[in-house]
Amino acid sequence: MTKEMTFVKKDGKTIRGRIYLPETTAQRLPVVIFCHGFGSNFRELMHHGDGFAEAGICCLFFDFCGGGPESLSDGTFEEMTVGTECEDLETVIDCVKELDYVDPGRIFLQGESMGGLVSALVAARRPEDIRAQVLWYPAFVVPEGAKKRYEAGEREVFGLRLGEPFDREAMDIKVYEIIPAYQGAVLMIHGDQDPTVPLGYSEKALSVYEDARLIVIPGASHGFDGADSTAAREYSIDFFRAQM
Repeated sequence: MTKEMTFVKKDGKTIRGRIYLPETTAQRLPVVIFCHGFGSNFRELMHHGDGFAEAGICCLFFDFCGGGPESLSDGTFEEMTVGTECEDLETVIDCVKELDYVDPGRIFLQGESMGGLVSALVAARRPEDIRAQVLWYPAFVVPEGAKKRYEAGEREVFGLRLGEPFDREAMDIKVYEIIPAYQGAVLMIHGDQDPTVPLGYSEKALSVYEDARLIVIPGASHGFDGADSTAAREYSIDFFRAQM
């Protein structure tokens, strides 16, 4: 069962998404909030929704405001920054906590690529709200890339033109100093052939988190496809169920 969702930010922008629900909502259920990557949208991930629902877990997908050219949420790509995406996720968390079929004590985060970075930053900001989190090839490389672009006066990434505030803000994010504030359980899943976010970024995170595990998928690149995608979803579901 699916349901279209909308969430309104303090600035009036509307965030749009979709939640996948187990067959029964007779009790308060755990929920995974799944965050898409840079320039993408939730439709690229929602094929995972049924798997979570079948496991008895609500799975919410949403588009960051201006998060990509095909975002259904308000805002433009040039307005988007890591900070605005963190605001979006916090708005979603606050609204999800109020849903009558969700157990507010079992809210989980899952993020891919830059969505993984955003998830990790928000979890560190409000650890009391997040039971555990899964990060797929988290883009902890973003500050380094932002600094290089800013110094070179470049604004394009993967053919998309960033707004000027993006790199100015992102290059100062001290990822490995911030994320240890989250001391709950973390699972990172990363391919060893990822050219966009090399495996070493997750390996470094493993050394700073209080309670973290890293699963390496041999031969996988950035963005999981086919059997790698299925395996990553099953690893994630098993992890979340163990944290309940």
